[in-house]
Amino acid sequence: MDNSKTYYGMTYFDENDLKETNANHRVELEYYSTRSNTDDKIEYGIEILKKEYISDVITEESNNVRSISNSSDKVIEIINTLKKYKVTPIGLDDVLEDLLKAN
Repeated sequence: MDNSKTYYGMTYFDENDLKETNANHRVELEYYSTRSNTDDKIEYGIEILKKEYISDVITEESNNVRSISNSSDKVIEIINTLKKYKVTPIGLDDVLEDLLKAN
């Protein structure tokens, strides 16, 4: 089995987002497409990495959902939606479930 991931972009919380979350420090979200190769198929998934910069400390939180689709185009489309709405790792499972039901 061969596994890899590809970076698809980053967004950050702006002033309005920070007010909504009661945060007063920089928060970045990175989005990745993951790829798993087995002998007979290729499957794509998504990983979100959240970085919070609090004083001199960087904390990270991530979530990875594998085997979403065998279409990289579909996964990239989903990643663009997640990035647009600034979905965090903790919300990935629920939002992904809703997005997949809609399709």
